[in-house]
Order: sequence, then structure tokens, then C-alpha cells
Amino acid sequence: MPKIVKRNGARHGALVLRRSAHDVWLAGLGALSLAEEEGGRLFKALVKKGAGVEAKGKGQLDKLVSRVKPMREDAAEAWHRVGANMDSSMAAVLHRLGVPTRKEIAGLTKRVEELTHSLERRRPRAHKPAHKPAPAAPAA
Repeated sequence: MPKIVKRNGARHGALVLRRSAHDVWLAGLGALSLAEEEGGRLFKALVKKGAGVEAKGKGQLDKLVSRVKPMREDAAEAWHRVGANMDSSMAAVLHRLGVPTRKEIAGLTKRVEELTHSLERRRPRAHKPAHKPAPAAPAA
């Protein structure tokens, strides 16, 4: 800010103050103009920089996924083997204990149904009365 020198008194101070205020105004207009000019270039530069960061991040993610995918498949296969071994071990234990399998139970159920149906066909049907007599009312 310019130094105020008292030459002609208050008039000179007001003139210097007015010039300073005008300089601040012009600086503000210049900043606005520069922001308008540089804003578009800055925006384009930021978009370009962002695209580079995104591409780099995608590349790193793709590498990570390609490293993890085989591990995931191996884990799923191992889990399947463990499950299959567990199933066969449990089936063997249950068989030794005499517990029937689902297939054996289904076969037995079918056989019982067939025998029941066969017995029902051979049994003579009893005659049922048309009406049941009403129970006698208690004497009051």
C-alpha cells in the first residue's frame, strides 16, 4: 500500500486511498479473468490426471483379482474335498452303528406301503350301519 504523504492535506490522502482502492478492484478483476482463462485448462488437466489415477488403480485391482482368484478356487476345491471326505466318514460311522441310509429308509417305506395296500385289498370290508343311534338323554 502506498505511503500517504501529507502534501496538500486531506485531498492528497483521499486521492492515494482512491488509487489504492482502484488497484485492489483491478487486482480482483484480473484474478477473476485469470480464473476464467485458467479454469478450463485446470479442469481439463484435473480430468486427465484423474483418468491416469483411475487407470493405474484399475490395473492394480486387476492384478490383485488375478492373484486372488486361483486362491479362491483352490480353497473351494479343498473345502469340497474335506466335505466329501467328511460325508463318506460319517456315512461309514452311521453304517457301523446300524443307522439306515436315506435310500434304505425310502425303500422300506415303499415296501410297507405296498404291503399295506396288499392287505387292504384282501381284507373283507365290514358293513357299517347307515345311522348311529343317538345316545340316550340322561334322566333328570
